[in-house]
This record gives sequence, structure tokens and C-alpha cells, in this order.
Amino acid sequence: MSTHRTAFITGGTSGIGRATALRLASAGWRVAAVGRRDMANAGETPNILPLCADVTDESALANALARTEAELGKIDLLFNNAGGENIGEGIEEQDAQGFRDLIELNVIAVYNGLRLGPAHMKDGGSIVNTASVAAIIHLPGYAQYSATKAAVVSLSKSAALELAARRIRVNAIAPGSIWSEMLEPGNPEVALVEIACPLGRVGEADEVAKLVEFLANDGSAYITGQLLPIDGGVTAGYSQAMIEKLLS
Repeated sequence: MSTHRTAFITGGTSGIGRATALRLASAGWRVAAVGRRDMANAGETPNILPLCADVTDESALANALARTEAELGKIDLLFNNAGGENIGEGIEEQDAQGFRDLIELNVIAVYNGLRLGPAHMKDGGSIVNTASVAAIIHLPGYAQYSATKAAVVSLSKSAALELAARRIRVNAIAPGSIWSEMLEPGNPEVALVEIACPLGRVGEADEVAKLVEFLANDGSAYITGQLLPIDGGVTAGYSQAMIEKLLS
């Protein structure tokens, strides 16, 4: 692999974004890891440029993209990964302002990445947007989160059509439950996943990073406009453990 490939990763200082930054950097990529917090040990990691920016701020995102191109070169992979969640309450209990805030982070930031990012990219590059299995499977209390992630899927498909002339591929990934700062041991979701997920476990951030790496490389050169779940089989159907639990 060329040592002159550049990745721009939002939400790059924690969770899936951090795992992807570390994986690509170890493979020789030059990586701009963008986040609202410092990336632990980033200064000790070759090939990673940590950038502190709030991607809901359009000017901050634009500046981060410009700095990345100036310091690392044209971007080969744009990974619009930053996001958040506000699950638990039903629609009647949810706050409209909370929905607006989530739209800013989960949708508008991705939209601006798609709008501003391509000008800093090489032709033939790859864009990956983080959606969620919540865009496919709907649960009580997930209305706002599911709606924003479904919007990410729709934006990804439209952008794939519009950027095809430049051979820039655009895909969305749909992670299931993944160990991160948002999902730590003791969270009730863990016990649910261990029953409902066919593989019977929560996923690792690096497993998602491997999928992003695949979508960034030539092995996925004919894949664009797609949603790729990485969820241990949750979107395939009921696990045997779930069936047995329901029937017991």
C-alpha cells in the first residue's frame, strides 16, 4: 500500500473513529483524526494529525479539511463518523430541541462533510458515513436516533450518484452494538445483545475499523451507494437464544 494515502476521520478521537485512525496509521496512511477531545497518545502515534474541532460548526469543519489537505495532501478516505444518541424516551416524552441538536450532529455534520469534503479529495477516493442498525431495525425510544441514521443512509445513496463521475465511492456502514465510551460493561444493552445477537456478543471497534479499511481500498472498487451492516447478524433475524428465551 502506498504510504501517501490520506484519511480524514470525524469522531476520530474515540470509539470506532479512533480504532480506524490507529488501524490506518499502522498501515501507512496519513490520518487526520478530528474530534472535540484530545486523542490519547496521538502524539506518540506516527502518521496521525489530531485536530480539535466541533464538526457541527461548519467553519470549523471547513478549516479542518483545508488544514488536512495543506499538511497531509489530498484526501483518499473521508470518514464521516462523528455522532451521538439520545435513546430511552418515547416520542411523546422526547424533547424537540434535543431532536434538533441530534440532527445537527448526526445529519447536518454528515451533510456538510459530503458538501465540503469532495473539493479536498482525490478522484477515485472513498467516502464512508456511519449510520446504524437503528436505521434498519426500529425500537421504542429510538425514534429520533433512528430517524437521523436513516437520513445518513439516504444522503449516502444520493451522494454516491452525484460523485460517481469522479469515481468517488460513497457508502454507509450500520454498526450494531459496539464497545465504546457510549457502551460500557454494565449497560443493560449488553445483556440484550448477548441474547438477541446471533453471534452472542457485542462487537469490537476494531472490527468496524476493518470494514472501513476495506471500503477505503481497491478491493471495494465496485461498491458504492450501499448500506453495509456490521452487527453480528442482528438484522438477519432472531437468534436461537432469543427464540429459546421467548418460548421458555
